[in-house]
Amino acid sequence: MRIDVRRIAQIARIDLDPQDEEAMARELELILARMDKLLELDVEGVPPTFALGEGTLEPAEDLPHESLCRELVMECAPSVHDGYFKVPRESQGV
Repeated sequence: MRIDVRRIAQIARIDLDPQDEEAMARELELILARMDKLLELDVEGVPPTFALGEGTLEPAEDLPHESLCRELVMECAPSVHDGYFKVPRESQGV
């Protein structure tokens, strides 16, 4: 499970120390155990439901607005090359 936590942290670009990795691995194991328990439930004949609040959802009007500052966005990027985002050629194991 710690290998999974390390890989998720790497993808999310989060630095975790060994104690955090262990804590996250325990939490992930608990979440997965709860999901396994939910999968055991018999939901045959139960219609899917959801609650979005009162009324219907209306799409927001698509209005033009000011763009983000390119320099600020590039400063926040993990890797930049010649003014563009630099990304790995391919992901390994994802």
